[in-house]
Formats: sequence, structure tokens, C-alpha cells
Amino acid sequence: MSGEMSAPIPSNKPNIVWITLDSVRADHTSINGYDRTTTPELSRILSEGGINFEHAIAHSSRTPISVPSMLTGMYPSRHRMLGMESSARIPEEIETAPELLSEIGYRTIGVSENNYAGAAKGLDERFDDFTKSSPYTLDDFVSRELGLSAAKYPLYLREHGPGFTLDVSAHGKQNSFFTTDITKRKLKRASKGSEPVFCYVHFDDPHLPYVPPKAYEETFLENSTVDGDEAVSLANEVHENLNQLIADGLPLSESDLRTLVSMYDSCIRYTDSCVGSLVDYIRSTFEDTIIVITADHGDLLGERNLLGHYPVGTVLHDALIHVPLVVYGLEGISRHSLRPTQHMDVIQTILERVGADTSQFQGVDLRSETRDVAISQEHLESVDDESQENYESLLECNPNFDRSDLPQSEITTARTTEFKLVQTDRQTDLYRLPDEENAVNSEYPGVYRQLSQFLSEWHETEGNPSEISPDEASLDEKTKEHLKDMGYAD
Repeated sequence: MSGEMSAPIPSNKPNIVWITLDSVRADHTSINGYDRTTTPELSRILSEGGINFEHAIAHSSRTPISVPSMLTGMYPSRHRMLGMESSARIPEEIETAPELLSEIGYRTIGVSENNYAGAAKGLDERFDDFTKSSPYTLDDFVSRELGLSAAKYPLYLREHGPGFTLDVSAHGKQNSFFTTDITKRKLKRASKGSEPVFCYVHFDDPHLPYVPPKAYEETFLENSTVDGDEAVSLANEVHENLNQLIADGLPLSESDLRTLVSMYDSCIRYTDSCVGSLVDYIRSTFEDTIIVITADHGDLLGERNLLGHYPVGTVLHDALIHVPLVVYGLEGISRHSLRPTQHMDVIQTILERVGADTSQFQGVDLRSETRDVAISQEHLESVDDESQENYESLLECNPNFDRSDLPQSEITTARTTEFKLVQTDRQTDLYRLPDEENAVNSEYPGVYRQLSQFLSEWHETEGNPSEISPDEASLDEKTKEHLKDMGYAD
């Protein structure tokens, strides 16, 4: 940090930094009891005053639905990103957190590696200053913001990249260095002004294909028969053949699956280190800052013979929707830390704290209200290519793919701390967590009736879709190719 004084911020308007980690499930974070030390920095932040929300539930299982809920404070069916093509943009009539904060004097900054937390949803236009921080082609490396970071990058090829290689795409698989460096630079500039700052940051490295930087490849391979290079090769091979593997029932050996999980955990550990560095910078630069660290969704790691968060819209298993959530610098919220909590609740509480308009929001103020049931939604039609709906892409790989156990319609779940009700057009089942294989409708008829009635009333009120139509947007070829490489499109 340079010697400049921190910017003076009105006491009622703290700075706000929201950090999203893509694809991180709660039960693979050490702050939530995982036996591997994947999140030592999050643990440190908790020890320094952060609050851990143990039952944080994402609004959906994928970025193009979950992030719009984060930033609009609306359920998926209300903001209309549910069941739409992924190129649909959030309707202009719906305001987002950066716009609402801008209206009361905030400087708003967005830095994202994922296009679904950016241009693909029209979110880049909702910020005063927005940068896509994932280099994908050589042109990206020489763009202004990425270029400034790229000049430093060769010094950190092992710590933040694949080591020395001329394969540009290999360097594009780890982007947290660029995201962290760009965010620090933007925050430094903003700290010299008089406006409070809202900054949204989206890290993508825990996302498939689970390829960590060179220095982290063997972090959790201590009992493995493969080395880092072999593990990276396996991760890339699985990602490239994901459709075929899922269509064939995920025929990975136990050893290969353990290796893949180790690589996933290494990606979390690496991203956690970047988050720790960024949080330290924020706290040394600004005197008063609310910091949120969470994930937009998790990933399946073999549950129900599925991997990642694909095929889209198929399940809302806790591996996908139970996410880490740490909040630092926001008083009066610890009372809710053991209750079901959703992103819309956190963003609503923050905006109410600083005096922004929250009239469109559907969450609760965690300082004074409570939530007993968290709602998540998915829809099978939320895919990029209409010809690939209803598992067609998997059936093309294997005509005998068994989808009898998977839903064919919208899915809605009502989750408490102990139970989860899963509703589709075909059936409604109750599960007592953590078991999501054996329905307990008859064992707990009272809970089944209560949550079924809750969902029925919710669909007629809070879950009722708005009449606003999403805005269509054509994605440029580079954006489409980047999303395809991440596994979002066929």
C-alpha cells in the first residue's frame, strides 16, 4: 500500500465488497467442517470478526440464474432468468444493487472472470466501471487492464499459472491473479475519491476443469499414485469428455474420482489464498468496509452419477446449493447465522443498512427479521441451444442414457436446517438431510404437509413470475466460445 490516506467515508455509508467464488460447495470448505484445509484464509477472516452462515443456500445451481438473484434481490422466477436462454439479459426495468447504490452516491466497480456475471446478462452495463478479468485470447493479454496485470504475470507463472508454457489457453485456466490484481488497482484508484465504493468480484478458478496453478497441483495428492502433471491431464480429459462420461453413468474409477476431487480442492485452496490477499488489501486501504465472501453455487462430485453442475436444470442437491457464506463488518447479523440464509437476504440487509431503495427485494433484513425456509429453483430449459433441451445432448452420446430418475421440468426446493422438499411436475419428495437418496414423506407427514403448503403459497405470491420480459442480447463469438470452453454450451 502507498502512503496515501484512506478516503473519508460517511459513517452511514461504508464501502461494500462482494466476493463470489464460482462452484464452491460448503462441505468442501474447512470453515464448514471439511477435513482438508481448503479455506485457511476464510478461517482467518472468521477469527478476526467475520460471521459464518452455516446454512447458506444459493438461489439456483448455476451462475446465469444465481448471480442475477444476488444482484437484484429477487427469486429466479421473479427476475425471469429461469427457463430462458442463457443469452437473455436481466430486464432493464429491474434495477440491480450497483444501480441502486449509485443512486445514493456510491462508486460501483465490477470485476468478473465469468461472462454470466457480466456481459451475457447485461450486468457489465449496470456498473460505473466493469472489467472482464479472464484472458482468453492473446488480444485479451494486451488490453489495457489485463495488460497492466500481464506485465507482472511472468513473475508468478508457478504460483498463479501453469508454469512456463507457450500455450495461451493453458494460462487462461487460472485467472485469479488477474482478478485480484485488477481489483486492487481499481480499489486503489477509488480510494482517492470521496465516494463510498461498491465492488463486485467474481472468481472462477474452482469451476471445471479443476486445473489449479502449478504450485498447487499436488497440494492434496499426498496419498495419490499420480503426480501433478497426470492429475492435470485427467482433469482436462474429464472436462473435454464430460457429456459422454455422464451419459455413460460416470464410469470413473474410485482412484480417478479421488484425484479429480483433490484437484477441485486445490482450486479452492488457491482461490482462497487470492481472497485472503484481496481482503487484506481492502482492510489496509479502507477504514470501514462490509465484505461478503460466498459462492454462486457448488458442484456435484459423483452424487447421482453427475459431475459439476451439468446437465443443466437436473437436480438441486445440497452439493449444488449449500454454499459458504462469510460476512465481515456488518453488525447485528450473527443472530441469523444458524438459520437458512440466502444471498438476497444479505444484499437486502446491506442496502437497507446504507439507506438504498430495497422495494423490489424479496429477502429479509438479517438484523431484525428471520427466514426459516430457503427457496432454490432450476429449469431444464435454461440452456443455450434449444435443440439440446431435455437431455438430448446426453442421448446423442448414449441413446441408452437413463434419465428416468431425473426431472423433466422446473424444480423448486424448500430447505430448512433439517429437511428439504423437492418439487417437480411429476412428484414432491421430502428428504431428511443429509440423506438426499431416500424420501421420508410417510415418516414425517406433518413436515411434508407444512412444506408442501408453504411452497404452494409461495408459488402464488413471492414465486409468481413478473410480467416483465427479459431483454434479448446476441453474444459475440468470443464470448460464446469462452462460455463453451467453460462447459456452459454445446
